[in-house]
Amino acid sequence: MRLCLSWDDGHPDDRRIAERMAVHGLRGTFFVPLSNVEGRPVMAMGDLRALNAAGFEIGAHGVDHRRLHMLPAAEMQRQLTEGRARLEDMLGQPVRGLCYPGGRHNAAIRAAAAATGYGYGRTTEMLRLDCGRDPYRMPTSLQLHPHRLLPLLRNWLRQGGGLARLLRLARVWRAGSLPLAVNSLAAEAERQDGVLHLWGHSWEIGELAGGWPQLEEIFASLAALVPPEARKTCRELLK
Repeated sequence: MRLCLSWDDGHPDDRRIAERMAVHGLRGTFFVPLSNVEGRPVMAMGDLRALNAAGFEIGAHGVDHRRLHMLPAAEMQRQLTEGRARLEDMLGQPVRGLCYPGGRHNAAIRAAAAATGYGYGRTTEMLRLDCGRDPYRMPTSLQLHPHRLLPLLRNWLRQGGGLARLLRLARVWRAGSLPLAVNSLAAEAERQDGVLHLWGHSWEIGELAGGWPQLEEIFASLAALVPPEARKTCRELLK
């Protein structure tokens, strides 16, 4: 089994996420907009450089977190181009990863991402234990958030349904807690020699009652289960 953790929105609490991941020897990717039109703060340049120096991958998340599918073509292209170029200027190295803001994408956005020089695009499709066949439609296994049943069903339907994903949805729902849901998916990924890709928002962890202790429990469990060589960034998953 391979493990990947990815975090969206570039909130300053990502620094706390990275610190706890480092304590447990975990790796992953942080997708960062330059600002957030929704009003949430984002990390400063020094924070991004520190995460990058610590071995985490930094990926783009648009200029200001606007939903790309709702924008005129020229503005959509600016979000992709400028969001990446300014991150590269900050880090002094290429940025290959993209997470579509809000997880929303279409064929035109994916084609533009490829033409702009991104190597992959991560989606918010959940309940998958593989990397997918299209690097610009990279799926995930689970968001680290206690979703109600309806949002899980919407995600399942919007992303193509499927019996295997529906059975995973049922197990996640019955688990009753995030640590137990992660354990259930991890056990299946281990049996299949698959991919466990967990993602989330640090600001949501902070808003969730008991969020940080639960996350610590999950990190400790994953560190005990997954050997260091199988802990990957998003980019490394696709190699």
